[in-house]
Amino acid sequence: MASDVTASTQASIKRVYNNNVVLAIETDATEVVLLGKGIGFQRRPGETVDTSLADQRFVAEGPYRAPQLAGLLSDAPADQITLAQTITELGHATLGLEPRQSLMIPVLDHLTFAVRRAQEGTHIDFPLRWEVAQLYPAEAALGCHVVTLVNERLKVQLQEDEWVAFALHFVNQQWTKGDFSKTVAMTETISRVFLRLAERWGTPIDENASSAARFVTHLRYVFARAASGKQLNTSRLDVLTAVRQAYPEAAEAALDIAELIGKAINRVISDDEISYLALHTTRLYAEMKEQQ
Repeated sequence: MASDVTASTQASIKRVYNNNVVLAIETDATEVVLLGKGIGFQRRPGETVDTSLADQRFVAEGPYRAPQLAGLLSDAPADQITLAQTITELGHATLGLEPRQSLMIPVLDHLTFAVRRAQEGTHIDFPLRWEVAQLYPAEAALGCHVVTLVNERLKVQLQEDEWVAFALHFVNQQWTKGDFSKTVAMTETISRVFLRLAERWGTPIDENASSAARFVTHLRYVFARAASGKQLNTSRLDVLTAVRQAYPEAAEAALDIAELIGKAINRVISDDEISYLALHTTRLYAEMKEQQ
């Protein structure tokens, strides 16, 4: 979430959006958005403002530039800003997410549009509903709770499927730190992985099984590491060769999965990552065979 402002810092006002939101430039040339009751009252560009007077200070982050942040915060009603902060705190309490601006701002952005759609009676499609429910059950549950909370607090009736978007914001905060498109790509890719495994092994994978849940968690780590250029490359263990000897079907599946992930993010998956993937496909494959 945005940091609370405690230290006194002088900044030059660049634009006053309303009585409670101003865009300013600090002495080190950092553009900041200051949010606080009355901080923009009767102020003009060029004047100096003490940032300690603001309740919160926002800086450009991810896809949000400072003017966009100011516009979003000035357009959003105060009760929606407060609720977005509450949702961010729920993410911290329930999922262990850091209560940062990188979560609060996207949640507020989505919340304002969701409320507007509800008021206008507009419905949109959420094509990843099944995938999110299956792959991210904890985030999905919190997303459903958020929809209920919004309906109660703001006296609206959100489209039921809005939980999907809220859940993906929680996933996004954990794994890709701001790039929502990567979270969508990850979700679609993991879903394709399970379809591909079912095709290879001739039977659907029980995604409620504990080994499947562990596999999803591992896939998320692989995806996040590969997308950020921090793949595993230090192990000297040739796990893949051992898996090939014992479970060739699982080894080939790991190679196939690595190719799917690599294509999704335009990266080559390292041998170490493939070896660890093979350990998980082996577990899935062995469990599937035991159940047959």
